[in-house]
Amino acid sequence: MAELAVRSAPVLTNEEVAPGLFKMVLKGTYSGKPAQFYMLRAWGLDPLLARPMSVFDRSEEWIAFLYRIRGRGTELLSQLHSGDRILLLGPLGNGWERRPGRVALIGGGSGVASLLHTAKVFGDVDLYLGFRNKPFLIDEFKQVAERLVVASETGEGGQKGLVSNIFDPSGYDACYACGPQAMLASLSRACKKAKVPLFVSLEERMACGIGACLGCAVRTTRGICRVCRDGPVFHAREVIWDG
Repeated sequence: MAELAVRSAPVLTNEEVAPGLFKMVLKGTYSGKPAQFYMLRAWGLDPLLARPMSVFDRSEEWIAFLYRIRGRGTELLSQLHSGDRILLLGPLGNGWERRPGRVALIGGGSGVASLLHTAKVFGDVDLYLGFRNKPFLIDEFKQVAERLVVASETGEGGQKGLVSNIFDPSGYDACYACGPQAMLASLSRACKKAKVPLFVSLEERMACGIGACLGCAVRTTRGICRVCRDGPVFHAREVIWDG
C-alpha cells in the first residue's frame, strides 16, 4: 500500500451504459494491479461512507469505473457531470497476479467490472461473462479476449444459463473470478474437482477500505479476514463458502 493516497479528480464522463449501470471516467494518472480498488466519494457527510469500486479500465491519462445504482451513495455518483470533482482513496487491496499458462477470467453481474482491465494487463486470456438480462459493453470485452463466452439467464446475447454452469475449467492452468458468492462457490467446487487453481475477488460491503472497521470480514481457513486489506483476492480453497 505504498502508493495509498487520497486525491481529488475531475470527472471526464459519467454515462449510463445500461439501465441503472454507469461508467465514470476520471482524469489523471493512476496505478493499480488487476482487482485492486478505490474508495470513491463526492459528497459531505450524508451518506457518511465512501463506495468501493474496482478499476474497469485505465490509460496514462484517465481511469474508468463501472458501477450500478444500489443506494444513496451510488445515486449521488450517478448525478455527477463533466467537470465535477470526486475524492478517491487507493489503490487498495492485494490484486491478482497472472500465473503462467492458459488463463480464464469469469465474471458475473457487476463482477465483470474488474475483468476488462485484468484482461488487458494479463493478455492472452479467455473471458466468460454472465448476465441476468441483456449483456453490456460486449464490444469492449471482445477487444481484449482471445475467446469470449457470454451467458445470460434469458439467453439474450449468448448462451442461456448461468456462467458458472457453462464454464468448464478443464484445460486451464489458472482461473480468476469475480461475482456473486453463489457463483464463486460453484466455480470453486468445479475447479477443485478439475484440480485447477481458482483465485476469487470477493464482493463485500466496505466502510473504511483499509481494514480498520471490520465491516467486510469473511471466514477463511486462516480465520476471519478483512476483504479490503487481506483481499479482495483469495485462493478459492481458503474461503469458507456459506452452504
